[in-house]
Amino acid sequence: MNIKNATAISNPKKVKKKKLFTKNNIILYIMFLPVLISYIIFHIVPMPGIYLAFADFRVMGFKDIWVGLDNFKYIFNLSNFWDSFWNTWVFVLYNYIFAFPAPILLALLLNELKGKYFKKTIQTISCLPHFLSWVVIASIWISILSPSTGYVNFVIKALGGEPIYFLSKADLFPALLTFIRIWKDVGYNAIVYLAALSSIDQELYEAAHIDGAGRFKQTIYVTLPGIKSTILVLFVLSFSGILNLFDPVYVFQNPMIASTAETLDTYIYKQGVVQARYSMATAVGLFKSVISFVFVILTNVLSKYFTEDRETILW
Repeated sequence: MNIKNATAISNPKKVKKKKLFTKNNIILYIMFLPVLISYIIFHIVPMPGIYLAFADFRVMGFKDIWVGLDNFKYIFNLSNFWDSFWNTWVFVLYNYIFAFPAPILLALLLNELKGKYFKKTIQTISCLPHFLSWVVIASIWISILSPSTGYVNFVIKALGGEPIYFLSKADLFPALLTFIRIWKDVGYNAIVYLAALSSIDQELYEAAHIDGAGRFKQTIYVTLPGIKSTILVLFVLSFSGILNLFDPVYVFQNPMIASTAETLDTYIYKQGVVQARYSMATAVGLFKSVISFVFVILTNVLSKYFTEDRETILW
């Protein structure tokens, strides 16, 4: 070994460490900072409040600082709790049967449209209801479904039928609310799928067409496999809020449909805020969160059986 090589080995060049903050990315960190701060304030800081589920906390303070699982034992013996629990699962079932596939179907239909401006117009119109609050949505649909002045019952009466009191029929309410939720969010939720569809290689469609595949077979064997990963990711993530159902239910609630319109979220609100039973409401909320967490873990583990590389979606 000559002197030059020996010197090069004994004095290797120092590898420059990559700087975390540079002139190019500092703006991105600053833009992300409000998101991080709000997440810490509204999600991390309140976490110690879970302790209330294991205590007896009243308006005037702690009556008992530790009661163990007594709050859970108490709520599990309440018939009203189980009624709201099973009602919530009815809405969940309707959601995954009808609401979850709806934006996928809309995206597939919009993808087939050839007119650029017509396609953009339909997409814009379908997205508009998403930006309305549930209070406004409730006002609109209560007017539309009114038995005396509603447009739906006007048509029914014009055809010789009797007016239907839609929002007073408990058995009809889960299906009706699911329809309204689809109407509100289907256009906005389809945006992600439309973005995924735009990334599919057009040569795959050309090859399928040469092989004699029609539009339906192209959808089955080219389009759906092309957006399968997007569908799986959104499906798994949807379970993180599987039991979150307050706003759409609460704004439509009335005594006539109370038997099917009481969900875990509205039950927590009435127990914790209206009746000031904070520990009991916290216990119900923690129970709901544990269920959501278990379902996210379970669906993430099962997702590897639907991916080509046999890897889970999230981690």
